[in-house]
Amino acid sequence: MTRDNDPFVIKEWGGDIADQAVRGWSQRNFEGSSLGEPGIGSLKRIINQKSPIIIFTFLLLGISILVARLIWLQVWQGNYWLGVAEGNRIRTEIINPSRGIIVDSQSRLLAGNTASFRLVAVPAEMPKDEIKREEYLTEVLAGVPTELLLQDNLTKLAQKSYLPLIIASSLSHEMALKLMTLVDINKGLRVEPNAERIYTGGESFAHVIGYVGLVTAEEYKTAAGRYGFTDSKGKVGLELKYEELLRGQPGLRQVEVDASGLERKIFSARSPVAGAKLKLTINKDLQDLSYETLKRAVQSSRGRGGAVVVMNPLDGSILAITSYPSYNPNVFTAARNSAEISRLLNDSQFPLYNRAISGEYPSGSTIKPLVAAAALQEKVITVNTTFLSTGGVYAGRQFFADWRSGGHGLTNVYKAIAESVNTFFYLVGGGSNEFVGLGITRLSDYFKKFGLSKLTGIDLPGERAGFVPTALWKLAATGEHWYRGDTYNISIGQGNLLVTPIQMAVAYAALLNNGELVKPRLLDTIFLASGEQIKTSKELNGQVKLEPSVLAAVKQGMRQTVLSGSARSLGNLPIAVAGKTGTAQTGPQTATHAWFVGYAPFDNPDIVVVVIIENGGEGSQAATPVAREIFSWWSLHKP
Repeated sequence: MTRDNDPFVIKEWGGDIADQAVRGWSQRNFEGSSLGEPGIGSLKRIINQKSPIIIFTFLLLGISILVARLIWLQVWQGNYWLGVAEGNRIRTEIINPSRGIIVDSQSRLLAGNTASFRLVAVPAEMPKDEIKREEYLTEVLAGVPTELLLQDNLTKLAQKSYLPLIIASSLSHEMALKLMTLVDINKGLRVEPNAERIYTGGESFAHVIGYVGLVTAEEYKTAAGRYGFTDSKGKVGLELKYEELLRGQPGLRQVEVDASGLERKIFSARSPVAGAKLKLTINKDLQDLSYETLKRAVQSSRGRGGAVVVMNPLDGSILAITSYPSYNPNVFTAARNSAEISRLLNDSQFPLYNRAISGEYPSGSTIKPLVAAAALQEKVITVNTTFLSTGGVYAGRQFFADWRSGGHGLTNVYKAIAESVNTFFYLVGGGSNEFVGLGITRLSDYFKKFGLSKLTGIDLPGERAGFVPTALWKLAATGEHWYRGDTYNISIGQGNLLVTPIQMAVAYAALLNNGELVKPRLLDTIFLASGEQIKTSKELNGQVKLEPSVLAAVKQGMRQTVLSGSARSLGNLPIAVAGKTGTAQTGPQTATHAWFVGYAPFDNPDIVVVVIIENGGEGSQAATPVAREIFSWWSLHKP
């Protein structure tokens, strides 16, 4: 083997390695490849030359992205992340104010607060493992009575929500201390103090005062941050009507906490403002008497329910207003009882229904004084006008009867009111071929002037407006024309006419105070936390233009009702009473509604009494005895 072909001999050449003209030089011999592909060496030289540029470009792009992200976080989202960071060390606490109390006209407590504790859970902070969560709950809740647990909320603990849930309330001090040793705030449970609402007025005040309850999910959404998810608010009655006054203004604390949640420093604090104290116009003794008397009357007559309204006709202040059947409002709060609540909601007698302001009934003969007033004012009749009652009248082929077989004989307006003579009011209202009566247009107009078919504006939610029919309404509703017989029915409080007990109190008050339609009210005085007192005053909803002689005639007729008519059982009371009984038909298969509306004293009225017994029978037998008890009490105890 020659030297030139020996692979172990170091190749020697002359000149510079960079001199590509050297004979026999090939860089490929030293590149570790014997394939000898053309162009590879040239490509590698190009890559080696471009590498610094590529690396620099990628570095510049990465730095640009980091700078842009930094600017975004610090400039555009700086406030947001600052808030998050602050939230990790600053805790905001809402301080609920003390809810205002409610008292009667003699400052006796009707709704107040009692101290208690409750167990609150944040589902998302509880153990994630279902078995561990159940073991934890079982350990904590082992000694808590079942009736104090909110079962609906217990079923929501697996939803992983951050909204707090009350899972037990009305806890005693001893039980709260025991639970504090078992709960762990880092496991989603805490014990916190709470003020429970307590009602001392009992069933007689339930429809007036109402009750409070936990804020619902819908209320929480619409409250715009004014309520927390564990807050309570008024649901019905005065608790709802005057919610803003009673609730007061929540306070606020911002405190710095460490990583373990312990408070280190208070940054800011705003004290809560207690809710206002409300003093009512109602006298508790009169309210209780009215309710108990009404209850006995409904039960003894086997009626379905009933209502009582006692009002001062001069200024509209309510002295008593009650509805039966009723309920104990404490079952919805401190003494919550799910079984009792379910029973109330499903009771066929509707104990949660306030019949005094929402019950709509045919008025029966209690409408007759209003018809008489309209006829006298419109000169359809005078006090000397008489009609012969022989048992009833005809309208076409239909016979409209008096309640007394054979009729009442010759009758003027005084006798017509006192003995409730249907024939007189048929003719006064609907007329005959020989006599022009009021007619449905004027009749319905006067009913509306007396406030019927309109809300009285009493400061209780849930009031209904009743209904006054007209010829146009009948045509639109049934496609039929209005007939004289329809007017006959309306003239004695039957047909499609519907009224509420509170409306009848206002209408009769207008007969006693020169036609003024007073706005009924329950609130007498507001006592603000600042010490300021706000006294309510008389308000009017309009006025019925009635001549003094008209008012005098109608009142005299109602006085005769007591002296010689259908309410003679009231004639021997210590004060002079006037009024009107009513018996309203409700259908061929049901008992009639029993009514009484009256006032006292006759010469200087300061009280109007309305009583209705649903399906209670005759007004003189079922409703009048309730009024007698109320008038008797008033004669002895009125201010």
